[in-house]
Amino acid sequence: LTHVIHELEQEFGLTLFLRQNKGLILTEQGKQFLDETNLLLSQVDAFTGRMKMLGQSNQTIQFGLAPASATLFFSPVMQAFHQLYPEIKVNVVENGSMKNHQQILDGKLDLALLSTGSPVSSAFGSYKIAITDICLYLSKDHPLTDQNSVSIKDLDQLPLVLLSEDSFLTTNTLKTCAQYKVTPKIILTTNQISIIRQLIESNTAASLLFHKTIPDSPLYKAVPIREFGKVYIYLAWNQYNPLNAAAKHFIQVTESVYPEPIIDSYC
Repeated sequence: LTHVIHELEQEFGLTLFLRQNKGLILTEQGKQFLDETNLLLSQVDAFTGRMKMLGQSNQTIQFGLAPASATLFFSPVMQAFHQLYPEIKVNVVENGSMKNHQQILDGKLDLALLSTGSPVSSAFGSYKIAITDICLYLSKDHPLTDQNSVSIKDLDQLPLVLLSEDSFLTTNTLKTCAQYKVTPKIILTTNQISIIRQLIESNTAASLLFHKTIPDSPLYKAVPIREFGKVYIYLAWNQYNPLNAAAKHFIQVTESVYPEPIIDSYC
């Protein structure tokens, strides 16, 4: 440190300190030098902040979002993220989990919410947000609502409205039905949650959804299906592709909003 001070004094022709028995005392020139240095450092910090803002303003996150996950888990994170980074745009691509899964691997998406019945593969970086259940949603007038739980065999020939075919919910339902030799009667596939809710309320069809995908109502009931296991919701990204700063910020905000996975054990 003494050597550095000596070099500064020689370079600028200043006396920064008086050397006394008790140590070093800052001179008037030293005080002015310190003030100028602090001003310069504050300008550097301001410059750094402006350049980061400029870089982030041109960043867009390509985000894959399935309708069921969007309803349950996306909004709280997006609200917190926008408050911290209002200059970053999030472009939502509305796909089912199965398509999001592939587009993450293909590099077409930066981030996505994925639903799965098992841990994600090592090709993904991931953060677990929730553990939830698949419920059978029925009109209050349907006789199956009298039961505390139903079997997959109760779906045989039951009119169903399901999410699109690339969704985890629909893919998992069809796979489980095939295992138990059950033939589901699908009358409509749609990602419009409001349409699904209306068809349930009118007793036109039942649906398979994550618990709380639609709000509680006296007009319908969610009933657990015994053969279905737990579902895990992850924020995921490609482990082998570099993430831009905006995507890293989104991951950090997600971790702060969901410091522990939400565990829904209703069904």
